[in-house]
Amino acid sequence: MNSFPSLLESISDLNKIQIDGLLSLSNKFKHRESESHLFTYRRPIIATSFLENSTRTKHSFAIAIQKIGAMYIDFNAETSSLKKGENLEETFLTLFNQGVNLCIFRSSISHQLNQFKNSPPIKIINGGDGINEHPTQALLDLFTLLELSLDLEGKTIAILGDNIHSRVCHSLINLLPMFGMKIILCGPTSFLPDASTLPPGVQISTNRDETILKSDFIYLLRIQKERHLVSDSNEILSDDKIYHTQYGVSLELLKKINKLVPVLHPGPANIGVEIDLALLKSSLYKGYLQVQNSIPMRMAIIQSMLVNNDKNIGNVHGEEF
Repeated sequence: MNSFPSLLESISDLNKIQIDGLLSLSNKFKHRESESHLFTYRRPIIATSFLENSTRTKHSFAIAIQKIGAMYIDFNAETSSLKKGENLEETFLTLFNQGVNLCIFRSSISHQLNQFKNSPPIKIINGGDGINEHPTQALLDLFTLLELSLDLEGKTIAILGDNIHSRVCHSLINLLPMFGMKIILCGPTSFLPDASTLPPGVQISTNRDETILKSDFIYLLRIQKERHLVSDSNEILSDDKIYHTQYGVSLELLKKINKLVPVLHPGPANIGVEIDLALLKSSLYKGYLQVQNSIPMRMAIIQSMLVNNDKNIGNVHGEEF
């Protein structure tokens, strides 16, 4: 896609035509209707730079990179010049001048990539930044939802858990309404955003059972205890059993209220907190389908960015003398 952005920080960086293109290309990759090894001559070099821990995202990008025939390097920030005081732009420019074509970047700092929106030093995919967004996870979730239901128009998804700290949630609430979905964010009050800040089609609720009864899909989120302030401590945070009783979802609960709907989870899942083992092991649980779909979707995103013909990246030269 020639118009595909060179910096994918947010869902708002994409329009629906581009997203539809990613869905179509992902489907081709998944069902092998398109060659996986696209770059057998002059292979591009792609780096992952994760300043925050990751298993699923980092590994799926590594697999996707190799499946399309690109060279993969893992840039270890812990042993890089970032630890010596080098700023992020200089690090990206160094990678660019070493021949790296694209970097997948994850950070615990929200909006850290905003500074590069007008002049990216290298092509960059946001692998999750603080509590801001995680656009590639939301896109693979959409791909998964469309596999589960061809028509999402008018369907409702319940996102249960630590919504306010979830970058995945923040991407989903911008993405899913584009496809006609309604969203209910559910959890304790301290886990929910201000309703006035939400886009149309997104509601909030503190009643788990009512929310599930209104929903066609359930999307579970873990409690991100590492992002809560010490002053936020309460029994919901400190006692997993209390949280599970009030806001967790079990197979027994879904049977009891007669709502056997697909359950998604971006991982990692905390058994006995937001989900029970019986539900995770049941056919309703689609977390592993999300993991499977992460590969073709990230292949599609990488390819679209590499072939966008954008020449306006790299060194920004100052005044000439």
